[in-house]
Amino acid sequence: SSIRDLSCFGQTSQTVDDSSDTTGTPQLVYQSNSTAIYRLKDKGIKVLVAPNPSEEHICKLLHEHNISKLLPPTCRKRHVLDVKAFKGDPAIYFQWTRGKTLREWSQKARQRPDVDLNVRLRVAIAIAETLFEFHDGGVVYNNLSSNNIVLDRFEGSYVATLIDLSDAIIYYNKDDEFSTKVGETDLKFLGSILNELFRGGNGSESDEDQNWSQHAEETQEDRKEEPSTRKRGRHPSLGDGLPMYLGTLISTLLLSGENHSSQTRYESVKDVLLDLRVVEENPQIFLKPLILDDFLVHGRLQLPADAFYGRQSEISILLHALSSVTMLGGQPMMVSISGYPGTGKTSLVDQIKKPLQNANGYFVRGKFDVRTRADSVIFSALDTFYSDIIKEGRENIQQEMRSRILNSVGSGCRVLMRSIPSLQAFMEEYYVENTDTAFGPAANEQRWKYLLCKLVAATSSEDCPLVLFLDDLQWADETSLDVIRMMVTDPDVRYILFVGVYRDNQLSSTQRMKKLLHGMQEQGVSLMSIKIGPIDKDCVNSLLSETLCLPPRLCQSLSTLIHNKTGGMALFVMNFLKSLNEEGLLWFNLSSRRWEFDSRGIELKEISADVVEHMSERMTRLPHGMQSGLKVSACLGSRFDADTLAIGISENDIDMNQFLRVAVEGGYLREISSGKYSWTHDQIQQAAYELIPEARRESFHLLLGSRMFLRTTPTELDGDLFTIVGNMNIGVRLIKSHEQKLEVARLNLRAGEMAMASSSFNSAVKYLMLGVTLLPDDSWEEDYDLTIRLYDAATEANYVTGDFETLSTIIQVPLFQARCFEDKLSTYNILVRYLIASGQFREGVSKSTSVLAQLGEIIPENINTNVYCEEVQHVKQSLMDLSEDDLLGLPLMIDERKLACIQFMNLIVSAAYCVEPLLAPILVFRMVRLSIEHGICNFSAFAFGLYGAWLVSAINSDFEGGYRMGRLAITLMNRLEAKEFIPRVYTSVYGLINIWKEPFQAGLAKHLEGYDAGALSGDIEYAIANLFQYATCALNNCGEDLGMLEKSIRLYIRRAMQSSQNLSAKSLVVLHEQIRILVGSKESSCSIFLGCQEETLYQDSLENGDLSSCRYILFKRKLIAFFYGDMDAAAECFEMGSEYSIGANGRLCHISIGIVIDGLIAFFFARKHLEDENRWRNIGQAVLDLTRQWTANSDWNFINKLYLLEAEYFFLENDEIKALEKYEQSIKAAQDHRFIHEEGLAFERTARFHLHYGRIGEALVCFTQSKKCYKHWGAHGLVDHIERIILNLI
Repeated sequence: SSIRDLSCFGQTSQTVDDSSDTTGTPQLVYQSNSTAIYRLKDKGIKVLVAPNPSEEHICKLLHEHNISKLLPPTCRKRHVLDVKAFKGDPAIYFQWTRGKTLREWSQKARQRPDVDLNVRLRVAIAIAETLFEFHDGGVVYNNLSSNNIVLDRFEGSYVATLIDLSDAIIYYNKDDEFSTKVGETDLKFLGSILNELFRGGNGSESDEDQNWSQHAEETQEDRKEEPSTRKRGRHPSLGDGLPMYLGTLISTLLLSGENHSSQTRYESVKDVLLDLRVVEENPQIFLKPLILDDFLVHGRLQLPADAFYGRQSEISILLHALSSVTMLGGQPMMVSISGYPGTGKTSLVDQIKKPLQNANGYFVRGKFDVRTRADSVIFSALDTFYSDIIKEGRENIQQEMRSRILNSVGSGCRVLMRSIPSLQAFMEEYYVENTDTAFGPAANEQRWKYLLCKLVAATSSEDCPLVLFLDDLQWADETSLDVIRMMVTDPDVRYILFVGVYRDNQLSSTQRMKKLLHGMQEQGVSLMSIKIGPIDKDCVNSLLSETLCLPPRLCQSLSTLIHNKTGGMALFVMNFLKSLNEEGLLWFNLSSRRWEFDSRGIELKEISADVVEHMSERMTRLPHGMQSGLKVSACLGSRFDADTLAIGISENDIDMNQFLRVAVEGGYLREISSGKYSWTHDQIQQAAYELIPEARRESFHLLLGSRMFLRTTPTELDGDLFTIVGNMNIGVRLIKSHEQKLEVARLNLRAGEMAMASSSFNSAVKYLMLGVTLLPDDSWEEDYDLTIRLYDAATEANYVTGDFETLSTIIQVPLFQARCFEDKLSTYNILVRYLIASGQFREGVSKSTSVLAQLGEIIPENINTNVYCEEVQHVKQSLMDLSEDDLLGLPLMIDERKLACIQFMNLIVSAAYCVEPLLAPILVFRMVRLSIEHGICNFSAFAFGLYGAWLVSAINSDFEGGYRMGRLAITLMNRLEAKEFIPRVYTSVYGLINIWKEPFQAGLAKHLEGYDAGALSGDIEYAIANLFQYATCALNNCGEDLGMLEKSIRLYIRRAMQSSQNLSAKSLVVLHEQIRILVGSKESSCSIFLGCQEETLYQDSLENGDLSSCRYILFKRKLIAFFYGDMDAAAECFEMGSEYSIGANGRLCHISIGIVIDGLIAFFFARKHLEDENRWRNIGQAVLDLTRQWTANSDWNFINKLYLLEAEYFFLENDEIKALEKYEQSIKAAQDHRFIHEEGLAFERTARFHLHYGRIGEALVCFTQSKKCYKHWGAHGLVDHIERIILNLI
């Protein structure tokens, strides 16, 4: 009754009717039998106009008011302002909503071509957002129609307001009843709205409908009077071409509330909203029109080729590394990525391609493979890279790159072109003929490593950064790992990001990689490590959504099943999806035009936990022909071309073109260019390989290799030789025929020689050693040519790779079996090199002198003074009356035996210097005489340089004569264009001769040039010798910055060790330890690099007759003891060192410093006035006289040292005035000549002089100046030492 009397609307006998308003007259905008809508400016009035409104109508009016108050103010609903009578009738007053109804909007949209799917999508999102606000407030709208939705533009998009709240239902608890009602009404009606929206209108409006205003509200009663278009279970037509994603979303909504699985239906409008926003964010993926191609018609699933999901933190690390390389100084950086097979490591690296391209950079990819030659991978990667950029067309960048390569690599390009054929095409007019020659059998290996670093360094620049990506490093050989280490640590390599990917599921490979990375870090390389695991369920869901074009919320149940089955391994996920499709558990429904799946069937499906086993099982369901093709392809490597496959498959088994098409469509293979294919993943290749029963694999490979060999013409054989021989070798155990074994041995010889020519030395060893094992016992008689060639090539290959153990087992065979001495010469050459490289100096010298004897050049065995003097007399007689022009005008040496003689002498001269000092000059004399008597050759330049070093030695001190001979050596080398002898000539001229005439600093750059030349020509022995001469001169003679030197020498040690130059490596380690002590470090360099203590190294060198190493260790100990004030230890080292005279051999620059230190030690002990005073005085005087002689030839190098020795002499004589004068002169000369370390020493000796006479103040001043010099030098250990002295004095 309270409702019937209208009291709730404020209508009583005392109230005034509110039918008018002073601000205007309400305008009628809509009227039906029961209600009318008026508009009064920004307000609206909804009035019940029936004479006797029913209680139900009145309740709905009040209910609308309650709903409006219940929902938050921010909710886009009709905002009811008041409930009161209008002209005596019940009414509500509300805020007028701007915009058009969805029905009106749709009518106009049909006439506007710019209203596309993207616009309609924004409208759909606006409607879903508002409906979500209702549900979030506990209200089911229950009356969703195009007339009850008002659209308005807002910030470039749309907002939707729901009007007519009369049918809305309030749920104070969001329980199952609430969810059911949502599904039965709002979600289902939302499907109808979206269906109408995306089809561009439902096409059933009448003229009367089109005249309705935005507030011609449609009630449920109105809807009942319309023809039913929403009967349960019916699917309205979605229209041709509607994107599959939207079609699936809409059809699912239309089925809301019906009795079907909750796994494939929407349970809330929030999920719908989120799925609509996914489309908005990825329209290029989800708004593509549905095209029923052959794949969909036949229900075949097409997986994305390069799917990648998640990994945002890992991508950030990669991008940061790339940014660091390209923007922060250009220092190279290494990123290591590890993880189990199939986790998506390679796909992660691919994500930096686009940022790299935006930076004008290039991407180089190499992939190691368990079944291909590991030592060819880097070459192959660069070959593909240069081939690709030729086609690219960025001409300006490429021209600059060519110029850099020419300047850096020069004629060395010809060496690299053997292994990188496309480099020749890339260089075009810059193509340079190679005029120099490699030095010795090991030259190729050493020079290509060096040249490869130069090439990679020149390829990149600040404007053109490079990413070098090497995949599956767990299968890389040691040579490739060395090359990677060299490139990463090379100071010339800049603006390069190195990315190495490896599997960490095997302990051995993980340890190898950790060792490699640790070594790089030790050399100052910035390193980032990324560990990849499985992708999470959300990533799997994204993959499924994009692949199947399903809304993400509708494939969550499927993604959960697949993630649980596969563990989130990316490769496993993709292949499991394929298998589900092939088994009918995932199919495309042509009727509903969407992908559907059998959740129960998938849940019950049992699969292997191993991805390879699962893929192999999947492959067994393929037709026989497909399996045959996959098996053959698996044996061809990670990449192959169609022509190679054509000669490998059996003609009766398979249609090759059909096989390739199906294999690509099935996701097994990828066509990388016309006619060239690669496996989509190495795990897929492994799965295909495991189709071959293990017991039949050897025979399968042998049959395949034999079939390919027989089908290949001789002219085409080289193109597929490695594939043919590789397959034959796997099954070689099955070959029984004598003739077939010899044939395969010839093929392995050919393959080995090809591998050697292309610098793939490890592969060459495998081919050649297998060829040797195939030779029958009587091969030396039956097939001598094949046998001697195999043994010669195998010994050389083993020497090049440093496999001395294998080399020692085979090298004696050709020496015993060869028919003539000439056939043994190349093997003797390798043998001598092997003995010297392995530290067997005496054996190497002995073997070489034996060969020389057979060549007619008898070298004395027992060398005494008479023999030595006789040799000196002979060489002087040969040179008598010959001017420099006469020597330069000598004819060329053409006698092969004499050329062999001078070559063998050249081989052992360094070893002889170490173990038989008197033999070394005799070898030099013989080389000079051979050049004069039989003509000059490239070796002659080195011989004359060594002769000049002999002239300036202590026994002669003919500095002018030696200097002239040094100039002759340089001139002769240039005239003969013997560039490969630069490192040898430079060691003698700039390391042994010119130091007595020219400033020490002048030779430093020449030694680095000598290293570059040696690395280029392959003379790594003397290349490293130049590095040692540079380092010892920079440290001991020039006083270069110790911090910088320490880093450089650390790198030099690595290079020496990598190239098996053990003697130089040991000397460099001792030099490094000298620096470590000077800078105050407690670490032992010998322990770090050699795994032993210095005393052990000394004793081993002494035992092996390595007098050179003994001398240098004692020099280092003497110098360190002297600088730290331990004069007794310094004297002991002096005494021990005097036992290891270098005789008539050339003196390295540090020896002069050692002699000066000897003089300072002598004067110190002479001042003690003990019984041996005269002996020490005489030693000091002899050093003083010798230094005066040196100063007469090189004032720059020695005047400061002479002044210091004279000061110490006058100190001994108690002549304070002259002593102080000489000290000051020594300090000034050291300053002027930039010998900071010797300036510090002179200040220190002056301080001790003042201290002796009790002048503590003057001593403190000099000690302080000494400390400053040592600090500038970087000798922080000496700084601490001087500070302790100062503290004691204070």
